[in-house]
Amino acid sequence: MVTYEITQAFLSVGTVYHARKPREEAVLYTVRGVLMSATPKFRLVEGDDGKEVGTLTGNFIKTKYDINDESKTVGSLVFPAVAFKKTLTLTVGDEVYEADGGVFRGVFQCKRKDGEVMLEIAKELSIRDTFSVKTDEAVPYQVGLLAAVAIHSRFYEMV
Repeated sequence: MVTYEITQAFLSVGTVYHARKPREEAVLYTVRGVLMSATPKFRLVEGDDGKEVGTLTGNFIKTKYDINDESKTVGSLVFPAVAFKKTLTLTVGDEVYEADGGVFRGVFQCKRKDGEVMLEIAKELSIRDTFSVKTDEAVPYQVGLLAAVAIHSRFYEMV
C-alpha cells in the first residue's frame, strides 16, 4: 500500500490541503477549494501549484462526490443524508466498497468483499486537521487523496 499524509493548511485563502509522504517536508500534491461555489469543488495539483491531476465535486448537501483524474471520473463517494454513524460507499470502476467510521472513531476502511482493505483513511489527533491515507496500487491516488478531502468536508468542517 502507498501511504500519504494530507493536512489542511493554516491561514490560507480558501480551503487548502497539502499531501506528503509521512514525516517528509516535500509537498507532493496540493488540493485547493474553489472559492465562492455553492457546492464543494476542489482541484488536485502536482506540487504546490503544478499541473492539475484531479478534481473533486460534491453536491449542495455534501452527500455525493465525484472524483476525476485529468480526463474521466475514476471514483464516487456517497454519504447518507442522515446517519448516527459516519459511513460511506466508495465506487471505483466496477468495485463498490462500504466503510464505517463509527460514531466518534475517524478510521474509514474500504474493503473488498473478501475483506482485503483497498483504501484506509484515518483522522489523526493533531492541532491541524490531518489524515493518514493508505491506498492499494489498484486504487488511483486521486481517489485516496480526494476521498480524504470529501470526508473532511462532510464530517469535520462546520460550513
